[in-house]
Amino acid sequence: ALAMAAALVLVARSIDFRLLGEALRSVRWPYVVLTLAFSLLSPVVKAQRWRRLFHPHAVTASAVRLADLVVIGQATNFLIPGRWGELVRTFLAGDELGMSKWFVLGTLAAEKLIDLIVLALLVVAILPFVVLPADLASQVEVVILTALAVVVGTVALLGGRTLWLRLMDWGLRLLPETMAARWRARIVAGLDGLSALGSRRAALAVWGWTALFWIVAWATSFWLLLAFDLPASPLIALTLLVVLQGGVAVPSTPGKIGVFQLLCMVVLAVFGIAEPVGLAYGLVLYVVVVGGVTVLVGLSRW
Repeated sequence: ALAMAAALVLVARSIDFRLLGEALRSVRWPYVVLTLAFSLLSPVVKAQRWRRLFHPHAVTASAVRLADLVVIGQATNFLIPGRWGELVRTFLAGDELGMSKWFVLGTLAAEKLIDLIVLALLVVAILPFVVLPADLASQVEVVILTALAVVVGTVALLGGRTLWLRLMDWGLRLLPETMAARWRARIVAGLDGLSALGSRRAALAVWGWTALFWIVAWATSFWLLLAFDLPASPLIALTLLVVLQGGVAVPSTPGKIGVFQLLCMVVLAVFGIAEPVGLAYGLVLYVVVVGGVTVLVGLSRW
């Protein structure tokens, strides 16, 4: 609660609410509708990529149902501080698809690894063109080093699977036989969830859908720039995407209230856009993204 209050104070300070109202009244609604359409498309594309991560197993669930599970996980992450959405998605998918929950958890680990790699690459790509505030710039090195560490760890897991299983068996011998067998099956299933990354054909499909997912996410930020008659700059939209993806991934306030809007204000201020307009942009984008997820979750539960 204190963190949320602090974030809201930071958002509200020095804001001319008259200019904020003018910015909101001047919104071009056709572009807002276009922003909403791309926001709703995002979980569908993400679900298609997730399907490929189940390699070599076939998934019988429809793309719509997989998208339902994706948005349920997203809604959980928005509403509850932490990353509980992945666990919720793991349990629901395991039950509905009749698969090991540890295998499903492995596919989600692969999903997060891929997105972390893309995020790190995009951060490196924008650095020569954008001077970020000190608070944001200090996080750049953390993102890049984390991505490198995770990539190295994953390559080691995939490439040295036999060795790791032997070491695991050596460690599990200290447990009772039944418990050791149960944990071995779980760990093997989790490693199997990463198998799509080791298959050339599956990995090609996964990375293709990943590219489309990030393009759709970028377009969501881009169209809303036009809604506020801001510069139609691919760089501004990309910087917003990178900062928001990295910023909201960190556990913060319930619903990311305040934090989401503050990040939009800070990024747009870097490009010379007034704080009231930046706050208006953040408010509308929040309603579109979180509202869209909420509607999809409601439809999926119905």
